[in-house]
Amino acid sequence: MAHPPKQRSVLLATSVLSPTRIPMTLQVLYARQRAGASLARDLSASSIGGAAARASCAEVAQDGQVVYSDRPDAQVVPASNMKLLTATALLDKLGPGYRFKTELLAASPPDDGVVKGDLYLRGGGDPLLRLPSFAAGIPGGDPVYTNVTELVGGLEAAGVRQVTGSVVGDDLRYDSARTVAGWPERFTAQGDVGPLSALGIDDGFATAGPPVPLDAPPPVQSAGVLTKLAQVAHIKVGGRPQEGRVPPGAVVLAQVVSPPLGEILGEVLRESDNTAMELLTKELGLKVRGEGTTAAGTAVVRADLAADHLPVGGLVNLDGSGLSPRDRVTCRLLVAVLERSGPQGLLARDLPVAGVSGTLAGRLVGTPAAGRVRAKTGTLDGVAALSGWVLPAPGQGGGNPVLAAPVVFAVVLNQLSLQLEDPASLTDRVAVDLALYPQAPPLRNFEPIGVPGGLKGDG
Repeated sequence: MAHPPKQRSVLLATSVLSPTRIPMTLQVLYARQRAGASLARDLSASSIGGAAARASCAEVAQDGQVVYSDRPDAQVVPASNMKLLTATALLDKLGPGYRFKTELLAASPPDDGVVKGDLYLRGGGDPLLRLPSFAAGIPGGDPVYTNVTELVGGLEAAGVRQVTGSVVGDDLRYDSARTVAGWPERFTAQGDVGPLSALGIDDGFATAGPPVPLDAPPPVQSAGVLTKLAQVAHIKVGGRPQEGRVPPGAVVLAQVVSPPLGEILGEVLRESDNTAMELLTKELGLKVRGEGTTAAGTAVVRADLAADHLPVGGLVNLDGSGLSPRDRVTCRLLVAVLERSGPQGLLARDLPVAGVSGTLAGRLVGTPAAGRVRAKTGTLDGVAALSGWVLPAPGQGGGNPVLAAPVVFAVVLNQLSLQLEDPASLTDRVAVDLALYPQAPPLRNFEPIGVPGGLKGDG
């Protein structure tokens, strides 16, 4: 895109449709050309490396118009930017008010405070079922979660003082796959994701301790945690924690209900919680296709986006979180999903804020992007991604409504050198440049001057 012409001869044209008669248009062209030049430098081979420059994508738009584009239809590994697509389908299909329920049941009501037989802990797929101690360790304070200890409070309210049998964990809501095919084994060892279960506590990382073995499956660990919570509340439990199925006709003695899905997604997106997003993917498959599996859930995501005529041609979503190195998206699709929701929509509202919250709390501090960039981060080996919105600064655009509009962007860098100390700094550079946008002379500098005509320059 060339700079707006400054020659006086341009204004000799008499047509009222001449672009020289539209100062706002010229100012927009100038600002976008300048932004494009800065972004091109940020994403050049000299800045991110030759291999990355050939394997990455970027797209920036404002008010429905593309400001900058670089290989927008290239299929790239998205890392956690995949969560934007999964979250979109969840809001569409389940709705922001959807809730999860975890229950304690028995074959019959308690008799004089005694549950005769087993107490069943039935998992409802709650992705944020947690102990207060775990929730307190999440940075930022005031986390959104479901307090599992409230189940014991419900037992106390029901007058239960003793369980003659065991606490039996039932996680049969979803399939028994604890991971997703194709994930590197190190993800579990590094704590990037816990074992997937419809009855997991603390992202599946909670362990009950003796007598439950450390390698016991999540429903047994959860039953063990509940057993110990009950014992602390002076409720006696006779048997060892087990896993099994809730019998037909069982009665509910206590339950705990999750926050609404809109709030859950906010927590999941801000903290980039992989385990939670994978459980939500299985719930999507269960509710829409009748199968609590990853494959069913990801199929719902693809179908939902396609139904909205979004550009899904390059989409390969083998999971919901973006952990799979075989996942693929395009920057055009990421921007389209964000535009569909809008800068004030639920998706944008739930994103981390630069220098303030979630995975962006410690990034872009003290820069023009702080407090104004809301974006989803993404990191894998050789991958750095950042997609979201740049909200306008007060008075932005100087009276030009087009330049005052929010900016939507997607930058996904692939094949970065593994020797880079801080790959995220490359996408942060883009965020800062977008926060500085628009940079252009005042509108009056683009107005015709003199006779027969001319344009004021930018000095």
